[in-house]
Amino acid sequence: MGKIIELDEALANQIAAGEVVERPASVVKELVENSIDAGSTKITVKIEEAGLKRIEVVDNGTGIEKSDVSVALKRHATSKIKDKNDLFRIRTLGFRGEAIPSIASVSDFSLETSVDTETSGTKLVAHGGVIATLEPTIKRAGTKISVENLFFNTPARLKYIRSLQAELSHITDILNRLSLAHPEISFSLLNNGHELLKTTGSGDLRQVIAAIYGIGQAKKMCHIEAEDLDFKVTGYISLPELTRSNQNYMTLLVNGRYIKNFLLRRAILEGYGNRIMVGRYPLAVLSIEIDPQLADVNVHPTKQEIRLSKEKELMALISQAIAKTLSEGVLIPDALENFTPTSMRPTKPVEKASQTRLPLQSSSLYYDKEKRDFFIKEEKNEKTNDFLVKEEVNLFENPVKENSFVADQVASIPEKKVISEFPHLEYLAQLHRTYLLCQAPEGLYLIDQHAAQERVNYEYWKEKIGEVSIDQQILLTPYYFELPKNDALLFNEQKDKLHEAGIFLEEYGENKFILRENPVWLKEADLEKVVYEMIDIVLSSNQFSLKQYRHDLAAMVACKSSIKAGYPLDDESARTLIKSLEQCENPYSCAHGRPTIIHFSDQDVQKMFRRIQENHRSKAASWKDYN
Repeated sequence: MGKIIELDEALANQIAAGEVVERPASVVKELVENSIDAGSTKITVKIEEAGLKRIEVVDNGTGIEKSDVSVALKRHATSKIKDKNDLFRIRTLGFRGEAIPSIASVSDFSLETSVDTETSGTKLVAHGGVIATLEPTIKRAGTKISVENLFFNTPARLKYIRSLQAELSHITDILNRLSLAHPEISFSLLNNGHELLKTTGSGDLRQVIAAIYGIGQAKKMCHIEAEDLDFKVTGYISLPELTRSNQNYMTLLVNGRYIKNFLLRRAILEGYGNRIMVGRYPLAVLSIEIDPQLADVNVHPTKQEIRLSKEKELMALISQAIAKTLSEGVLIPDALENFTPTSMRPTKPVEKASQTRLPLQSSSLYYDKEKRDFFIKEEKNEKTNDFLVKEEVNLFENPVKENSFVADQVASIPEKKVISEFPHLEYLAQLHRTYLLCQAPEGLYLIDQHAAQERVNYEYWKEKIGEVSIDQQILLTPYYFELPKNDALLFNEQKDKLHEAGIFLEEYGENKFILRENPVWLKEADLEKVVYEMIDIVLSSNQFSLKQYRHDLAAMVACKSSIKAGYPLDDESARTLIKSLEQCENPYSCAHGRPTIIHFSDQDVQKMFRRIQENHRSKAASWKDYN
């Protein structure tokens, strides 16, 4: 008798669940994506104990026909593709037919659904993937799926659940990404009856960004749009002053699907260039529309990793679009954004904003496209007249903290002037031998003298180093470069990448390479060290960019040759430095991304001296929030 047997369907589904259903967030992702594919305009997710006890997803989509309900629990049963050709033009989020049977196999599963053409709905109940009941039920709009006791028959999986808070964080992150991908859909997320997320489904992406990241962050996002023959890129990117310490705030969407792609994230950073500091990352939401035939989503069961054709062209399009958008505005940060006097800070502790905590109620939040501003509709119960009065409150006149409830806050501060070009500065004095104090009609400015001269020097050296020729000069004595065996094998296949820099290495015996001539731009005294550095770059990243190498070299030279903090400057030298900074291509940050100049507006100064007071209404609102 043979030893190879065909596994029964229930066991096969449990095995498949190991890849598809990693945690409660995986269940939420698969069910919500099915609701999106069903054409839903409103999706509600209710969870208990971070999804381990119960997950319920309710939508108003097209529903499932009665004859298809039981088939939905079979592996690789799907309505989204019909033959192999459909794999190359996938427009839906799901298509593998694995999610529903995998989820049902490790939980107590129930499904209620109906379609317009049928007189009643259908209810299915399954335990561990085995159908217990299938019966008619009251007709409802769309589909409701409930998943209870997740992983009851695979207890080993529960050992890897770190904490309820961590699982809730993953679920919230999934809903955040899907909300950003589909602003036209109204999403709601409730955990143990507490509402964590609610979007309006108005189709305005900026409004969704405000609901997730906060109104203050949404205010600092710039719209971006670019297009070529193959791709269309739209979305929002943050100003260089708004950054985070990790890359989790960069959201990439391809045809409405959230993806993880290292190269596209790198393209975003390249678009910012040295406008942001090393180790800091912008907020970005980029939606990429592409012909489905140029994208292969059938790579991993989670469908978050995809392969793209013409990826280099897409990277260039993204980088150029971001660089163009940022070059069109003045990027001087407001000094009070990072400085709040102690006496002006709220005494109530404010929870640090994070992407996974969303108490902001956005049901009454909307973005007025004509006024280009955010507003809330505030409801007040007038007992005397027994009706509700709606009132508009301009949120940007008094930005609210991300995790405070948006309510009753308004300021009498007039709208700030928008600076359209680098200001014409009048030099006043040097402070602490480090900062240059200037004034202009728009207010006071502080310039960091080291950062300013570093920017000036960087643009000078960038041009000088960029102009160098790769003409060769023959070396009197060749140079030899020896590498370990494994590195030599790898480098031998990639040594041509150094030709861009004028470095032409040849094999010379085992594990050795010879250099007979060098480019005139590279001094022979630095030759051995520089070539070894280039080899290390190629081996570590599989590529070499002369442009990036020259940038790093120019940044290093500019920093080391700039005046330091504590160095006294006479008035003429200070004015010359300010004039040189004004003429820079990017005068707003040094080569390493630190700001060169900050701005105190007239309003900022008046607020610090209490010449602008809060009105009684906003104070009362503050006490209301505190209580």
